[in-house]
Amino acid sequence: MDDELIQFKEVTKSFGKNVVLDSINLTIPEGKIVGIIGASGEGKSTILKLLASFYKPTKGEIFYKKKDIFRHKSIISKLFGLSIEDGSFYEKLSVKENLIHFGRLYGVKASILKKRVEELMNLVGLTYAKDTLAKNLSLGMKKRLDVGCALIHNPSILILDEPTADLDPLLREQMMHLIKQINSHGTTVILTTQLLLEAEDLCDTIAVLFNEKIIEQGTPSKINKKYDCKDLNEVFNKLFSKKGRKTYQEDFEKKTNLKLLEKEKKLKESLIV
Repeated sequence: MDDELIQFKEVTKSFGKNVVLDSINLTIPEGKIVGIIGASGEGKSTILKLLASFYKPTKGEIFYKKKDIFRHKSIISKLFGLSIEDGSFYEKLSVKENLIHFGRLYGVKASILKKRVEELMNLVGLTYAKDTLAKNLSLGMKKRLDVGCALIHNPSILILDEPTADLDPLLREQMMHLIKQINSHGTTVILTTQLLLEAEDLCDTIAVLFNEKIIEQGTPSKINKKYDCKDLNEVFNKLFSKKGRKTYQEDFEKKTNLKLLEKEKKLKESLIV
């Protein structure tokens, strides 16, 4: 196992004068589930989009196995799978058609694509809905489909943006079980979440984003002990109730460009072909 599989080194990201991340340092170990937590608007999704090459850092570097991910984008991007909060699949395609579409984009050989599609529909629990159009799926099913599309090329690293957001307790439990199952096969998982008790149960390592910086990284128990708290909820309340906390909107660019989500979907496709 590589304890420094991915490294953010002094990474800054700004949108115009709006600084979202300021000289952050973050290490992702191989084969673990790593959770990034922070208040709304802190820049959690921006970290994921930097890692997925949607954005370039304003300053600093990001490395995968000591290789700069932007200098080796064509090779490294195919090692990553990304599931964003709003989904990247196509509403007018069925479950099976979406998986085939993304498999072809990732260059999965036709000889193994059919088997891979069947395996993933079984893994994410959508075999029975394989011919259902994505627009007719429930929210929980849509999230599982998006995870399936992100896994179609068997990536080494799975990036999940708020995978349990807006799900009821039962569906959240099912999604957490799915994430653990994916990780048990050796896939490194990096996710953002606001559900801190679930993160505590799910994640091997937690990174805390506060005032544009990663201020803590370690096991949930280590962070709880440092702040003399019983759980991450208490840590969060202690940190984010401080006076002087900077506030801004992580989705600043979305507010100035209503077509950003569609641009991101197209960019995702351009990165993998």
